Amino acid sequence: MGYASLITVNVEGNAAAVDEVQLCSDQGCSERLPDYGPAVPMKSVRPGLPSPTAPSPAAPSTPPAAFLATRTDAKTWTFSISQRGLPKHVTVRALAPNKTVLAEQENDLVWTRVGGSEQCGGPVTTPPITVKVGAK
Repeated sequence: MGYASLITVNVEGNAAAVDEVQLCSDQGCSERLPDYGPAVPMKSVRPGLPSPTAPSPAAPSTPPAAFLATRTDAKTWTFSISQRGLPKHVTVRALAPNKTVLAEQENDLVWTRVGGSEQCGGPVTTPPITVKVGAK
């Protein structure tokens, strides 16, 4: 499968207080992708010199998160959906740095195909969700 189905969450109000937006369904909750920061220049290795070897990746001991979260900008979060199917209902939480819940709401989702075909499948989308965070 070479496509991604996404959910966008927009934070309205005091977005500066929000450290993370969490999305949950009956399939589980989101996991935030790490922010790797700016790219680091690669080093050249001369032929013939030993080079470090990376350990082989271990098999995951836990299933992948239902959603992978990416902070797009100060007020927008994007969630890619795992291969477990499309949820019909989600709970959105805006969390402070100490994990205090600043806002929480439930949303029903309506999915629309935006590419591919009925026969072969393809990416789908749902209208953006807006979560309102009050001043603290």
